[in-house]
Amino acid sequence: MHRVTADDLPEIVRFFRGLAVAEAPDDPAAGERGEAGLRRSLAAWDFLHSEACFLLLAHLEGGPAGYLLAVRIPKADARAGFLFVDELYVLPTFRRRGVARALVERVQALAVELGLAGVRLLVRPGNEAARRLYRQCGFEEHETIFCEWQVL
Repeated sequence: MHRVTADDLPEIVRFFRGLAVAEAPDDPAAGERGEAGLRRSLAAWDFLHSEACFLLLAHLEGGPAGYLLAVRIPKADARAGFLFVDELYVLPTFRRRGVARALVERVQALAVELGLAGVRLLVRPGNEAARRLYRQCGFEEHETIFCEWQVL
């Protein structure tokens, strides 16, 4: 597992193409859309060169198996900040093999390395598998209300 940098762009493009195909296997344009989405995101903000964004890529059997995207959220007090996990995805063929756990444990270690107060994330109430994983990794659940405003 490693943090993705600009040097890894060809590998991450292949991964996101594969992710899109895994999500829409009957769509012949899925791979192209996956790559286009990644490139659009990078054009809006090149997070591969950021000290505030961390894209972690897990490998299994010689290839990418899953990723975690976290951003550093500063705090204006002694906590210094948190890492916020915005995305965690494991390719279907690699699920239930410890990939998600390894990614979560790596982001927790990264928070410690950065001197932050911890890691935060959101999970849908019905996603019991994810909730179980997070609890096993030491996360506590807190009731909250999620609000979102979207431009697109």
